[in-house]
Amino acid sequence: MPFDRLIAIPAIWRAVEGTIIRFARGMRRRRNAVHVERLRQALAAASVVQMGPFEGMRYATLQATCSAILPKLLGTYELELAPAIDRILQQSYECVVDVGCAEGYYAVGFARRFPQAQVVAFDIDPRARELCQLNAAANGISEQISVLDAATPSEVANLCRGRRALIFCDCEGYERDLFPAIPIADLLQSDLLIETHDFIHAGVHTLLLQHFAPTHDVIEFHSIDDRQKARAYQTSWTSGMDEDLCELIFAEGRPVIMRWLFLVARRGLKQSGTDSTSIYHS
Repeated sequence: MPFDRLIAIPAIWRAVEGTIIRFARGMRRRRNAVHVERLRQALAAASVVQMGPFEGMRYATLQATCSAILPKLLGTYELELAPAIDRILQQSYECVVDVGCAEGYYAVGFARRFPQAQVVAFDIDPRARELCQLNAAANGISEQISVLDAATPSEVANLCRGRRALIFCDCEGYERDLFPAIPIADLLQSDLLIETHDFIHAGVHTLLLQHFAPTHDVIEFHSIDDRQKARAYQTSWTSGMDEDLCELIFAEGRPVIMRWLFLVARRGLKQSGTDSTSIYHS
């Protein structure tokens, strides 16, 4: 039977079509893997964040903890927060507290941008603390950063009390326990950027929003999914790459759409004999 007639038989065509599709998908995966590895090697050779607010920050190793390394080196990591980061970088802080610092993308990045600030980074993962210290050393700012274990409410309160402070927090649900346990009076001069984890503790986003509403102006941010990143993000390193490949490169692998609270202190608030938590500004 001629080939064209043979493949016209439905059962045979389904088998051929399935084989072709599997082969094509396998070849695409192999091709994508080659491109990603080439990019990884090129970025490793540079070992420097390529763009964004922390452009020029050096990485001691090609490693990130609890996140993807390529978006951080490209400078697209959590790009959804760009308006908040831009506003933060226009301020001046005496102290920066990073709760859940991982390998130090934000702790080291903010230390470079705020050279006069004391930076205290917390993480319960020993490997994360080690990498953070290595990255601080790679950027020549080891003396500026203290890298510690778990952050307690009293430690954070002591660091921020009476000081113009920035708190950056991504601590996988611990925000539910940490911030309500800190006297609000100790955070009256602090700006906070908190990633909330409702998929771990349902309602934590609303809980913190209500907790800080009397003393802070609130701006909310949402993450976008990895496919949308592939469509929206552009870098010189990924120019000309197709959407599937860009999705792999920009992927942050978030389990759900994440939310952040950017809490800007109303620094005019004073206790003046009144508990600050009783003051409300709509």
